[in-house]
Amino acid sequence: MRKGLVIFLRVLLVLVIVALASLLIVIFIGLMNKTKKDDTVAEITTEFVTEEETTESHSLTDSDEIVPNGDAAGIDPDSFMADFTIYDPKATEDTIHLPHADMQKFQDTIANGSGNDTSSEDGASGGSAWDTVSLSLNSVDGSINYSTPGDATKTQTLVSTYMILVDLDSDTIVAERNCEAVVSPASMTKILTVLTARDYIDETTLDDTFVVSADITEYVRKNDCSAVGFTADSEVTVRDLLYGTILPSGADAAMGLAEFCCGSQEAFVDAMNKKVEELGLSETAHFTNVVGMYDPDLHCTMKDMAVILGVAVQDDLLRDVLSLRQYSTDATFIFADSTEEGTSEEDVPEEDKKPIEVSNWFLRKIEDKDMDGDVIAAKTGFVNESGCCAASYYEADNGKRYICVTGNSFSSWRTIYDHLSVYRSLTD
Repeated sequence: MRKGLVIFLRVLLVLVIVALASLLIVIFIGLMNKTKKDDTVAEITTEFVTEEETTESHSLTDSDEIVPNGDAAGIDPDSFMADFTIYDPKATEDTIHLPHADMQKFQDTIANGSGNDTSSEDGASGGSAWDTVSLSLNSVDGSINYSTPGDATKTQTLVSTYMILVDLDSDTIVAERNCEAVVSPASMTKILTVLTARDYIDETTLDDTFVVSADITEYVRKNDCSAVGFTADSEVTVRDLLYGTILPSGADAAMGLAEFCCGSQEAFVDAMNKKVEELGLSETAHFTNVVGMYDPDLHCTMKDMAVILGVAVQDDLLRDVLSLRQYSTDATFIFADSTEEGTSEEDVPEEDKKPIEVSNWFLRKIEDKDMDGDVIAAKTGFVNESGCCAASYYEADNGKRYICVTGNSFSSWRTIYDHLSVYRSLTD
């Protein structure tokens, strides 16, 4: 009896051990399956994340690639601009932010029409509202006058209420004063006019001719625009139109250039705004005429104009147009006072016909000023609403290249001294 009980207990123990072993095996197999499943999920997740990370990394690489057109919206690869650098200058920690001016002080000046440019070199000191916005440009670390701080010949006063100085080599803003304010660019518009025209003309078309219409000469007369001096029905070359647009800021030349290129000024203005879009400036820049006549819908920033000039000076033809001091047109005017009234131009002796001489006033007046470099190219502008303004391209003696754009000075002479003050005090 006792022997049978022992056998029963042994069998029960074996069954319990087998059951426990089976349970452990089941648990082990379950754990293994779960681990395998988790590893599979982890592997899938890792592959998904890796793919996302790879895609993101690839995208970042693409966006960081340096391409000729920078941030431009898209330039036709066949365009003359296709290989140019489209500057998009950025402010850095070293950018000098000059105090903004209180523009309310200028409203009466504009409203009363007292902003008219009555320039003389002797009158280049500040006056009226501009007294309150003048800034002294002191020596700054890294500038050309840092070694001689306080040298009065190298530090001047800035009057213009808008300004930007761009280092083209680093594509950075060296200094600025309200450079992203949307304002009227006045005749600086004509830099965009010739830049747009460059899509339609080249060295082979400069001798093509255009007949100046009475509508053009009447517009110039009616609006008292600066002009080359073309007469109605006169036949002029495209070269005259191109150089005449910039050197004397000729409205007659700009309008003729627009009609030669696109058939009408309206179509050409559309092309100008397309060019602005290509340059990535359409959020702040928009143009309604080729001359720069004031229109609330014609506007840009000083930064926009720096980009436009930065593109223009990269083109050999436009660089020559913007840097030429004097030019003699193929078009002529009747010089002799003794010519009888009513005499046709064909009947006037050739010796009494003289070419029209035009010049870039800004370049001629600034070239003899003391700088550690040269102003190579420039275009000025003026309407009451913008004050006197200018955009210039400067090459320092050390080879560095800069663009300065200023707006709202009280005279053309003061604008020259503002550019001098910027280049003397703030460039390397």
